[in-house]
Amino acid sequence: MDRRLIQHFDLPLLGLTLLLMVAGLLTLFGATRTPGEGGLPPLVLRQAIFMALGLGIALVLTLVDYRVLMNAAYPVYGGLIALLLLVLVIGQIGGGSQRWIEIGFVRLQPSEFGKVALVLMLARFLQDRVRPGGMGLADLFWCALLVVPAFGLIFFQPDLGTSLLFLILAGTVVVFAGLKRWILVTAIVLGLAVGPVVGYVAYKYVLDEYQQDRVVTFLNPEEDPHGKGYQTIQSRYAIGSGRFWGKGFGQGTQAQLRFLPEQHTDFIFSVYAEERGFVGSVVLLLLYLGWLALGLNVARRAKERFGTLLAFGLTAVLTWQVAINLGGVLGFMPVTGVTLPLMSYGGSSVLTVLICIGLLLNISMRRYMF
Repeated sequence: MDRRLIQHFDLPLLGLTLLLMVAGLLTLFGATRTPGEGGLPPLVLRQAIFMALGLGIALVLTLVDYRVLMNAAYPVYGGLIALLLLVLVIGQIGGGSQRWIEIGFVRLQPSEFGKVALVLMLARFLQDRVRPGGMGLADLFWCALLVVPAFGLIFFQPDLGTSLLFLILAGTVVVFAGLKRWILVTAIVLGLAVGPVVGYVAYKYVLDEYQQDRVVTFLNPEEDPHGKGYQTIQSRYAIGSGRFWGKGFGQGTQAQLRFLPEQHTDFIFSVYAEERGFVGSVVLLLLYLGWLALGLNVARRAKERFGTLLAFGLTAVLTWQVAINLGGVLGFMPVTGVTLPLMSYGGSSVLTVLICIGLLLNISMRRYMF
């Protein structure tokens, strides 16, 4: 191995990731433990195994030059489409959605890994479309044509949160790659002008009943405090009850008395905030901001366009997941089911996040090679 790879290893990025992994396991322990019982809760053990596996995959990914992935981008994305089609045929159903494929004793969610496949495909597609003044409508059309199949297959699982995340990721990477100014301005004006109408039509005629309920709950959870609004209200109680310093590790009453539904997945931040309070919540947000800063720095220092686009896209995956999850938990937007990276329970989510970190480490280590 070239010694310069080790010399340029991004220790701050790895260290920050390890801190978030520890915080996630401790919070999951508080969310899943049964008061009065000893031992490690099964979900914590499973999460730790997935984290160890994901960390191993991340370190293995650093050994191969990321530019090799350029040739694999379209086949990987094609494999994602095939898996999403397979999910609709033989996928496991849970919570009213058909999102998982069972392999032995492990359930994997292809749409989680699809975030990496999407970013990889977009980086490959956009790197060759550098235009003076930005890309035009033809480039935008072909890009949309590539993204729509994955979006549609995920939407019909149904998984509104992840499908919308795909659109947001695609739009973020495309805007970063560069659009003609008039296209960007026109898109913003049209969005502001017809967005409310499109949103209303989608709400009435496209969304399922449970998805409509989430919108109603977001707008006024107090309308049905013991039914549809219960989860959101209990989440706010948990966060507020942590006050400034928090109640202490494993001492959150909302979590321990199981007042908070989905507390180990979508609402894991509520458990964390109750135990560690305002101060601990700020620290966690700073850790995530550190992730964003380090990821953008990797994109900035990459010496060729594919590396820059890939690093930016991977950073967008992590950042948007944090923003969307916290937005739902804090009541700034409807709950979508998007996980909080390395905090929420879920093997596919953990593996996806650590694959992103492994690729970012890869790009960062090879910035000197050009």
